This record gives sequence, structure tokens and C-alpha cells, in this order.
Amino acid sequence: MSECFTFRFVEPEDQQRKSLAIFTEYKVGLDAISRILKQDVTDNLVPKNVYLITSSQEGYSLQECMQDKAFISEFDSYVGEINTRMHCMASSPDGSLAYCDGRIVGSSLSASILQGGMLELFKKHGGLIVSNPAYHFVKPSGAHCDKFIRASNLLVSSGEVSFLAISLLPHFKPDLKRIYVDTSSIAFLVSIATRLYSNFENSAPAIESFESYAALNHSYDFIEDSSSLILISATTSGTLAESLLRKINIPKSQIVTLFHVNLPADQLGIFDVSSAIEGGLTSTNALQCEFCRRGSKPIRIAGDQFLPENPKHELLVIRKPDFSANREDFFRQFAAARVLQWNQVATSSSGVKEHFYIDVKAALEREVKTFSSALEKAAKRYISKDLKTVITLDDPGSKALYKAIKPHIERGSGVEVESKIRHLTALELSEIDLTGSGSVMVIAGVITSGRSLLAIARKLRCIDPSSTIVYFVAFSKLPAHDVKVQLGKDLKQGGHEFVVLDECPVPRIKEYNKTAWDWEREKLTPFGEDDPMGDEDAALPLLLDTRRSEVIADSIDSDGLFLPNSKGETLKLRRTFAFWSDLGFDEARLDQTSQADVYWTIQCVLHDLRTKSESGGLATAYHTTLISPANFDRYNDGVIQASLLRSAHPVELDYRVDPVFSRQMTDVCLSVIRNWDNDQGEAVLEFLMALWSRRMQLLTKHIDELLNCRSDGMPEVIQFLLARLSSMRE
Repeated sequence: MSECFTFRFVEPEDQQRKSLAIFTEYKVGLDAISRILKQDVTDNLVPKNVYLITSSQEGYSLQECMQDKAFISEFDSYVGEINTRMHCMASSPDGSLAYCDGRIVGSSLSASILQGGMLELFKKHGGLIVSNPAYHFVKPSGAHCDKFIRASNLLVSSGEVSFLAISLLPHFKPDLKRIYVDTSSIAFLVSIATRLYSNFENSAPAIESFESYAALNHSYDFIEDSSSLILISATTSGTLAESLLRKINIPKSQIVTLFHVNLPADQLGIFDVSSAIEGGLTSTNALQCEFCRRGSKPIRIAGDQFLPENPKHELLVIRKPDFSANREDFFRQFAAARVLQWNQVATSSSGVKEHFYIDVKAALEREVKTFSSALEKAAKRYISKDLKTVITLDDPGSKALYKAIKPHIERGSGVEVESKIRHLTALELSEIDLTGSGSVMVIAGVITSGRSLLAIARKLRCIDPSSTIVYFVAFSKLPAHDVKVQLGKDLKQGGHEFVVLDECPVPRIKEYNKTAWDWEREKLTPFGEDDPMGDEDAALPLLLDTRRSEVIADSIDSDGLFLPNSKGETLKLRRTFAFWSDLGFDEARLDQTSQADVYWTIQCVLHDLRTKSESGGLATAYHTTLISPANFDRYNDGVIQASLLRSAHPVELDYRVDPVFSRQMTDVCLSVIRNWDNDQGEAVLEFLMALWSRRMQLLTKHIDELLNCRSDGMPEVIQFLLARLSSMRE
């Protein structure tokens, strides 16, 4: 019944058997109370005691209840002796609870009742908004969190709100004139509390919203005297109260938080909801956000309400047309030719390895007609006769490109002039030496971010104003076309030129990005005596022990990106690769294919899908698309499946967001595990590693199905990985 709020709670002296509280805003007939008792006992068994509570001064009395023979009969039938098991209470204007005979209820029992009822409402109405692996929240403070408290969710029924309002009353006083709330959504609760208080010297206080953190960013005229009270709806850290105390001159006793977790000891709070938050609550600053590192989408909490729509989850089936014509042109020239490599050192000076590495020298030596023609045309067009200086970036690719266009420089400038052209590396570049210089050509084999060219551009501001700079680039790996356009605008200021012969947009993998190989390293490292922090007793199977040494030493090459099949054989591409079907590769060319070539291909496809607009792509702010399990059936070469597993973001492989998705992916995994000894299951170790590292996740009940596949006839390495999954369940 809407006029009654019922809940079970634990009395302070009895932690085993719960009592029943029935709260009514106004008195209702005892026949209605009888029906509530009957239903509650039917659902929850017999309570220890029954507490009949009202927020009206004209509440129930035990004597009144005992005069109703029908009620006594019902009570005795369902609960027991009414004299000892029935207690009538009412709330006072000061927020205390009193028995019908005027005795004040003990503070511990009163707290148990008020806290127990609040927790019931908090759980019933979803006061905690919980993220899932696809997204997390950004609080108004800027902190990132996996859960946040939404107080307005509890304010559904006037009777329930009246119950909550009782706990606000101790913080009111007769001379209170204004109450500031951080969100208008709790004004309903505050207005009912002011009505229950009824002891104000004049009229009820005004209620105004200061819109949470907006009051800190913009001028808000708080009246800073003893007749003001500030109510904060909810907090998981107390930062808003701390910020207000720094900005305005109001004592701590006049700032009160309603619902709270982790409230600082020096702040006032009413409802502690810690016990209702399973697994705790994570809140961290943006730079240290583990959710962001996993690819989870940040959703900002703003205004009085939240979430204009519920996040959606869909599956994406990757199709051949997702490999665009531009991609086909690039891979036709450079795939399966040892040009596209993985995790190679870009410059000897830095020693930093590039995740996506283009071997410019190998590309030039191939003398691909399209690329060679573009090189020759660009060289003829942009090498000027007044060229005075050539600058190359400090990497083998840039030096190889310089060597390739040097004959064009000689022909374009003339032999006599060419001998006077200075050749410098970026490390040798000095503004003093180039002051007033003539035209300059800057040569870069590959650009990944463009920062090196921008750094050189700053140093070249000293050349003669009438001279030009040509930035001559063989390959761009900039992640998006608009990034390339912006870089071009920055470099071309002053009438300069920016020339890129070919491009292959790929994801920007920085030194601190966590790749699939980093996840793998974290899992394998503890299994070894060389790890002082290792705490794993189990011995690695030989195959994984060898792999452990390789990932720790970072010695995996372009042919060993993925775990082998269960027999230790390298995963190789078969002849039917859908994305390459129109490239015209012959048998000899296909024989040169490396695992890096396949990985590059899949990464490019996924990258293009991620950068698509709302329809047809991967994730947007409220739309998370997972890699459809159907893809692993459509592309069933082990090396392609491994590329998908390693290329996808963890959030794109988290099938826990929907039981149907988890079921579908479980069926794929079951098929792979059961076929471990043939081509259909050649990527079994990659699937199990993805699950063990939690880059791919399924519902727990579905993990149990995979564990049930274990048999003694399986190779040791598969049994080991299944055992690791089992240990994660314990």
C-alpha cells in the first residue's frame, strides 16, 4: 500500500532475528495494518517485534490497538502476544522517536530503525547508479568513478520521503531562514522535513539550489550567517563540502550531507550507505583512471538529473567492405613484403619501440610502381633550385628516404650547387647556424604524431623570410585524416609545403598504453624464480615458460606475435583471407606473410570502425559496440582470431554486459577448446590467454562451462590455462 512503508531491520541487541517496522505518514485503519502484517509474515516469516510508527503527533497507541478485537486476533495469529511484541511510536519535531506513552526511544534503537528504513529504500529504488565495463562516470568534481549515489531516486512516495525527512529534523533550528541544496531534486525531501519540524520562529525557510559545483565556478550569493543551512544530496568523498568551506564563511556544523560514503570524520552526514555498496566504490582522478585505460567510456554527471538515455550495447559483425579501397591500395603495395612490422626500435638514440613500424628502406627497395611514381613526381615538384639545407630525422627510414631522393636533389639543384647543400640530422640542427638561411627540405621516413616536425619547424623560424621549407614525408601513420590536415596547417604557415607520399592511419600506441602483450606479461611474470615479487607456486608448461622469457625480454618479432597452437606450431595465414582477396597476391607473395601483416590488417579495420560516425562504427558516449562472436566464425584462421583478440579493446570484448552476448561468445570458446587438436581450435591458447588476462570476459556461469571442458587428454598447456581460469573463480 502506498500510504504505508514497511521494512525489516535488526535491533541493536539482536543481530539474528529481524523486526518489522510499519511507517505511515498519517494514521490508517488497523484493518489495513492487519493486511500488511499478513503479507509480510507470509513473505518473510515471523518478526521479532512489530513497530508501528507515524510522523504525525496523533499516532497510534497500544491501548487503541488492543481495543480492536479483530486486530488483536490477527496480530496474535501472525506475530504473537500483542502486549510484548507490538510497539507504537511517533516522531517528534526534533527528529527523535517516542513511544506512545511519551518515553523517548533509545538512541541505538532509533538509529537502527531510521538507518534500516533508509537502506531498504536505497536498495529498493536504486540509489546507487552502477557502471558496467563499457562505461564509467565523471563526477562534477572531475573524479572518475564506477558508482555514484543518486539521492533523487529514493524520493518516489510521499510516505517514504516523510520517513527519510525525520532524520533531517535534528539539523533544523527555530531561527533557520534559508536552506541551500546542491540539487533541486532533493527539494521535495527538504520541504517535507520543514513541514514536520513546525517549530520555526517565523515562516518555513526558503529552499534554494546552488547547482552543486557550479557555485564554485560562478559567483553564488550565499548568505553567510547562522540562519543558513547547506544540504548536500550525496558524496563519496566529501570534496564538495570541503570546497564550500574554503570558499564561504559558514561553519562546518551548517553543512550537512544526506547520503554518504567515505565521509571525512570532521564533516556531518545523515545516511551512511556504505553497507549497501557491494564491492566498495572506486573514485580516482582522471590521470590515474584504470577504467579509461581499459577503454571504458567516461560519462559526465552534470546538472540536476543524469543520463538522457541508457547506454546501449550492440554487436558488430566485421565485413569485407569495412576494408576500404584506400586500405586495399596501401596493403597491395606493402603487405606480405616485410615492410609492415611490429614493435621495432624507431631511433637508435631513443631506443623506444614502435608498435606499428614501417620499414621505409624495405618499401623503397620494392620499387612499387605507384609509390615510386609518387616519390619521383613529388621530388621534381618540391626540390627548389635555391635549396640550401636538407634535414633528416634521426631514424633509418628518414635516412633511407634521403638516399632515395638525393639523385633528384642533385639533378634539381645542379652538381655544383648540390655540393654546397648542407645535410644535417635533427639532432645536429642549430638555430644559430640556420639564421638567414635559404630554402630547407625536412625529410621524414614516417610520422606517427608529427611532434618531431613541429619541433623542427620552431627552430626554422630563423631562416630567411623569403625562403621556403618543404616537409617531405614518405608515410603518415597519424590516426585520423583531420589530425593530418591540422598538422599540415601548422607546418605550412608562412607559405611552406607539407608533402606525404602515402598514409596508413593506425591507433596511436604510446609508451604508457597497455597492450595485449603487457596484459600477457603481467600474467606470466609471477611464474618464475627471477621475479622477486612472484608468488605463484605452479610451474609453467614449457611452451609458456619459453613465451614468458620472450615477453619479459621484449624479444618477440613480427612472426611471433601470438601464442602458437597447442602443438607449439606458429599460427600461419591460410590462402583465404577475405580482406586480401582482391589484392592479387600470388603464392610466392603470400608465403612472405608475417603475423604482423595480419595484425596490421585487423587493427586498421577496427581503427576505421572506431573512427566512424554514429552509425555502423564501434563505441560512442552512450553506445558501446562489442566485437560480435560471429566474427570468430567468419574469420576462422587462428592467426586472424588471435589478431582480433589482441587488437580489440577490453571493453569491446566484455560480453558480461548482456547474457545473450556472453552465451554466444561462450559457444565460440567451447568450440575452440573442444577442437584444440585441429585447425578449428588452433588459436585455443590465444582465447584462454584473453580470458585469463581478462581482456575478454564472460559471465561467471559461462566460465564454469568452459572449465567443464577440461579432460586428461588435453595438452598440459591447455590444462594449465584452464586451471588459471578456475583459480580466478575461487
